[in-house]
Amino acid sequence: MTSLANRRSAILLFSLPDCLHSHRTRLVIKEKEISAELHEVDISNISEEIKFISPYDDFPTLVDRDLVLQNSRVIIEYLDERFPHPPLLPVDPVARAKFRLALDRIEHTWYPEFDKAYKNGGLEDAFKDKIKSYFLEIIPLITDSFFMSDDFGLVDCSLAPLLWRIKSLGVEITENKKIIDDYSDRIFNRESFQASLTETERDM
Repeated sequence: MTSLANRRSAILLFSLPDCLHSHRTRLVIKEKEISAELHEVDISNISEEIKFISPYDDFPTLVDRDLVLQNSRVIIEYLDERFPHPPLLPVDPVARAKFRLALDRIEHTWYPEFDKAYKNGGLEDAFKDKIKSYFLEIIPLITDSFFMSDDFGLVDCSLAPLLWRIKSLGVEITENKKIIDDYSDRIFNRESFQASLTETERDM
């Protein structure tokens, strides 16, 4: 990687190859077709330049000129405002609030629960039961197209990495299977989703 000091005119994203937070951030960038340099970080061998930008090894990290952001939720909402087309949050304040509640639950419950349950290439049975219940709970919100909308949005961007992983790990939701499989296919077949995958994620 050439000197980062010479690249501050470009948007830079430093992300991990197998991380829910990193994955959803990459997906937002690809969905919005943002011109950004994506740098995959080897957590065991971080360069001094990257350590200077992210001294606490907090990834993903976004650099936009003199602005440095950590925390994937802050990053994806910033990108949605900075690059407003296509919008990934509803305009209606009630719907927007519901989206934010869903985002909060995903990132503060399901992401950490997944990380805790993922061991030795598999998932603990207790988590499998919980995540199945969650997806069955949101069936009415994803039946026709995307989460609460005909348009792909930030909640879908956040559910996508989780869905990809649990399906790759063989978690089958048999009840309402077609609805969940169709929703998954609508996401996984998007060009932006395929472009967001790292080699590690493709090989899951």
